[in-house]
Amino acid sequence: MKEKLIIWDWNGTLLSDVDACVNSVNEMLELRQMKLLSRTSYKNVFTFPVQDYYNNIGFDFKQESFEKLAVEYIDLYKRNSVDSPLQAGAKEALQYYKKCNYKQIIVSASEQMSLENQVKQRGIYEYFDSILGLNNIHAKSKTENAINYLKTSEQFDQIVLIGDTFHDYEVANVLGCKCILVNNGHQNLNRFNLNSNVVIIESLIEVLNQE
Repeated sequence: MKEKLIIWDWNGTLLSDVDACVNSVNEMLELRQMKLLSRTSYKNVFTFPVQDYYNNIGFDFKQESFEKLAVEYIDLYKRNSVDSPLQAGAKEALQYYKKCNYKQIIVSASEQMSLENQVKQRGIYEYFDSILGLNNIHAKSKTENAINYLKTSEQFDQIVLIGDTFHDYEVANVLGCKCILVNNGHQNLNRFNLNSNVVIIESLIEVLNQE
């Protein structure tokens, strides 16, 4: 049997947490009397690395360190994301790929413990062979985790990465795998020039037609 793998992003792809992120950063901005973000403006400015995003919305690291701001943000996000639901079609997509004998993993820029807790709380932990987050809260990159997983795993005949950001596209390019991006997550994908190897969909419900 050919081995097939789905690499899932978490935030914005399987978890619908854009509103939690907007609300969290707006609490920080309001405290400092800075301009607030709408959902649309957030999706037009959010980027990786997260330090660039913070710069884009006006935080000055000479006044406050990124590390301090990251701790403040994560504390707010943990509270605001408690009720963040799965994206529409997420569970159906996971069930579909399981039925089709895909291995499924999550590779995320979220901190490992927080990531595992969020997955467990939403009742989908059993769908994944591995859940790979970062060992810090700074959300810098997840590329290395994806590379290391593939180096230490069996050979896969088909790999598909499903995400919602340009960074997911970058990771897929490094891995040399197919990429599906969902345009209802953390970035307005129309901002970017993406090659023809990327499939852009509006909802995870469409994933079922992308094998």
